[in-house]
Amino acid sequence: MLPYRASFRCIAGCPGEHALDEIIYRCPKCQNLLEVVHDLDSLKHRSASAWMKLFDDRYLRTQWPLGSGVWGKREWVHPHIRDENVVSMYEGGSNLFWAQRYGASLGLDELWIKLCGNSHTGSFKDLGMTVLVSSVKQMIADGKAVSAVACASTGDTSAALAAYGAAAGIRTLVILPRGKVSTAQLVQPLANGASVVASNPISSCFHLLFMTYWLS
Repeated sequence: MLPYRASFRCIAGCPGEHALDEIIYRCPKCQNLLEVVHDLDSLKHRSASAWMKLFDDRYLRTQWPLGSGVWGKREWVHPHIRDENVVSMYEGGSNLFWAQRYGASLGLDELWIKLCGNSHTGSFKDLGMTVLVSSVKQMIADGKAVSAVACASTGDTSAALAAYGAAAGIRTLVILPRGKVSTAQLVQPLANGASVVASNPISSCFHLLFMTYWLS
């Protein structure tokens, strides 16, 4: 297999790159944001038609973890994750539905809508969360000092993080805005064993301190 690579690089173009398992939040030179950049030269070793065939051959198959709509394209997503650290619920592969009447109302002959609501937790957030939690699981396996995952969310992100954290056996903390989420949004993180904290804007600093203590 070709050595496909990806790394963090500064969005402002500062020189240098950082490993995807490095605990870093901003460019150390200019404090700008970082983005994931792939080694496009290595990806070009396979033609567009060859990539399409490879992805089609993997799609929704039972070969772990390539049947996932995300991990079936692993070379384009996170090529460094080892199979044993992938945390997947075979996310992706959700249906396209022909919205005939809606399309007609917009003057379109044909309109298809992607339905992500039949994903594991009910939203497209599963597609990104499988990558994040898989990355954390590999960091832990490699000896990085990561004891838990946490997020502040209005619902969908917290549901996805709790589900994938539970699947990985990683402690999860969720901070939700008090009185701003539905019962359904609250049930999912609780059902998946996450520690859930309700937060008011005025107490956000307290909860950040609490999270720091809880994660230590």
